[in-house]
Amino acid sequence: MTSRHKEAPTPPRDLWERPDMAHALANRDIGEVIRIYRRWTGASQTDVGMAIGIPQPHVSEIERGTRKVTTIELIERVADGLSVPRKMLGLAELEDSGAESGSGPVAESQRAWLDGRKFLGAHRSDLTKAVYEIYPEESRLGKTGILIPPQWRLEKPIDLAAVELRWHEHTPRPAVNGSERETRPVRPLFTASRDYNRYHRAMRDLARPRLFENRLCYRLLDVAPDGDADQGSSRLSLDLTLGEMCYFDMIDVGEALAHEAALAAYDAGHMNPAGVSWDRLPFRRLIRDPFDLGSYPLMISVSTLTVRASKAGSTFFMLRRNPAKVAIAGGMLSVFPTGVFQPASVVPAPDSPDFDLWRNVMREYSEEFLGNPEHDGDGPPIDYATEEPFRSLDAARREGRIRVYCVGVGVDALNYVGDVLTVAVFDADVFDSLFGEMVDQNDEGDVDSEEFSFTADTIRRVLDTQPVAPSGAACLYLALEHQEHLV
Repeated sequence: MTSRHKEAPTPPRDLWERPDMAHALANRDIGEVIRIYRRWTGASQTDVGMAIGIPQPHVSEIERGTRKVTTIELIERVADGLSVPRKMLGLAELEDSGAESGSGPVAESQRAWLDGRKFLGAHRSDLTKAVYEIYPEESRLGKTGILIPPQWRLEKPIDLAAVELRWHEHTPRPAVNGSERETRPVRPLFTASRDYNRYHRAMRDLARPRLFENRLCYRLLDVAPDGDADQGSSRLSLDLTLGEMCYFDMIDVGEALAHEAALAAYDAGHMNPAGVSWDRLPFRRLIRDPFDLGSYPLMISVSTLTVRASKAGSTFFMLRRNPAKVAIAGGMLSVFPTGVFQPASVVPAPDSPDFDLWRNVMREYSEEFLGNPEHDGDGPPIDYATEEPFRSLDAARREGRIRVYCVGVGVDALNYVGDVLTVAVFDADVFDSLFGEMVDQNDEGDVDSEEFSFTADTIRRVLDTQPVAPSGAACLYLALEHQEHLV
């Protein structure tokens, strides 16, 4: 599941002058402001959360009064996200930036930021390779761009059902969130006297991709392989501890890290990998250890290499990610489906039926292979037992005609996004029945016209000659390593 931008509903013209709203604004009673706003606009709590960049459960707590809004930063986000006149919340009006005229320091700063963003997009694969080299070899997975510490590695693929999810009720606040002074070089001027305070806001205003929505996501807090690995037993299960975060939390840290690397490598318009070194990456030094999961918000995705297994030979499929549609890895090949691990309904974890890796993968098949509408998080729960294609996918998996394996968990070296790396092997007749009308394009890119042979030579060719997104490269690398266990 991807992240798609939604504007907050437009309020009635006289909403802010209504006596009840004016009183709530004057007292900075944000809970009452949101209640009145929702009453007159029909907005859901999810809509409000997306507009101001907080999870829906937090909106609910603010409305009930169990969570107070006291920080200026969040009050500003409420004003900007819901189009509240800033002066009515006692905030300073924004200065005229002069950006529209194309002159002045603000316009120059924003143009420079856009140039850096374009350089990042054009050289993402090379930047990943350059950043990858500064990490210890024992943490690197081949040449994939994915970092995996020894304790996260699996000796062989395990059934996805052996990955146990644990919910952390009170998600700890990360030490780094992207607002630090070390990110100032990658946050352009918003006005003549003020920087953008978060990277995602600059992206939203200056270079917004079509898929850009601040959805609630699951944050990886801990990876525990098997629990008995210290006693020398085989690592045949994984325990993942998860909390909550929002999609833009990842953008504020991950894309700032990537942009910083782009500036370090920029050399008169050309890519200079030698420029990527720890001494030139001050923000990355703040979270030097990507496996210290308390230091930053690590969003977790699920990437799936899809294999059609046939007696005539097994094949797999790749997607070319469209840079105009996606926030990260534009222009690169990727295994698919690939999607952020996030709920598809308003039911909170751990009670949500969506708090399940296989169900997340199934929703991605529905969207990315069949072109079905996205379950965007603000509706009722999916009935996985009766709705298609979930019912048929589940049935085939129970019958052993779809085998889904976890082959590891890793972190993208460039932008610190986590991935549960999986391989799904379909019997050919099941694949053809389910995906006989597979789309040529989806909301993230174009399906590659080649149906790749699932052989060592083909996998090596793809890895050696194509710009492959790190999570996809890791799936291919590990599938090659464990090929005899998969098909």
